[in-house]
Amino acid sequence: MQLFLKTPPLQEPLTLEEAKAYLRISIKQEDSFLRSLIAAARTHVEELTGRSLLKQKWFMQIKPPYPQSSPLVKHTGKNLEIDIPHPPLMKIVSAKTEETSVPFTVDENKILLSSSLWNKTIRITYWAGYGETQESLPPPLKMGVLMVLRSFYDNQPMDLSLLNPFRILHVI
Repeated sequence: MQLFLKTPPLQEPLTLEEAKAYLRISIKQEDSFLRSLIAAARTHVEELTGRSLLKQKWFMQIKPPYPQSSPLVKHTGKNLEIDIPHPPLMKIVSAKTEETSVPFTVDENKILLSSSLWNKTIRITYWAGYGETQESLPPPLKMGVLMVLRSFYDNQPMDLSLLNPFRILHVI
């Protein structure tokens, strides 16, 4: 499976002002550094949880043969069921084999395709995230970004157990 981020979030989950207030920083000399830390903190939380925090566009390509024990692709007899990485799924832009669009059904963070596609390369483009703005992010995830930001800024270890309910675990 290949997975590419095509369009990153247009904004970060924290404003510069929120970050400065949380870290109790009042000088402007740190602004550029803080902006890069905010992006790094978001990325870290996304990697820890396996989720897209804010709206972003992804491209996924799956080539046969699909592993029988794959946590992402399951053959249910009637359907080919694909778990969408980096949920929550907002919208499927396209589902194709080669250059031909294929019909699909969405079930939460899964896309269901005809089982006749089992031996074909499948390309899926989709939008994922909790929304487009900082306000759409669940408060525990926003706090997780703030905690990672503090840890990065202070160069101290962190306890991110508050993110555990948001982690995506795949059981094989």
